[in-house]
Amino acid sequence: MGHDRDGGEALMNHDRKNSTTAIAVIGSLILAIMLVVVTMWTGARSRRDTEEAVRSVSLLYLDELAGRREQVVENNLREKIQTIRVAIDLMTDEDLSDKAHLEAY
Repeated sequence: MGHDRDGGEALMNHDRKNSTTAIAVIGSLILAIMLVVVTMWTGARSRRDTEEAVRSVSLLYLDELAGRREQVVENNLREKIQTIRVAIDLMTDEDLSDKAHLEAY
């Protein structure tokens, strides 16, 4: 009868070992799934952050480019206005006397 008792304990130890192994495998799978999900989430977040950064830099660049273009146009207009003022200042009363003199000027 002692032999049956030893066999029962061995069977219980075997069952306990199997359940511990099953728990370890399930826990490992859950951990692996969590790592994959977190990695995917982090990758998506990084991609979003990168896209936002690129968009911000692009908008800043376009704003600077528009500002420089505005300065070029403004400078060109100032030069043209100055040229027109000089031309008007150089006109004489004779240049303004009739259409032919004005066209000749």
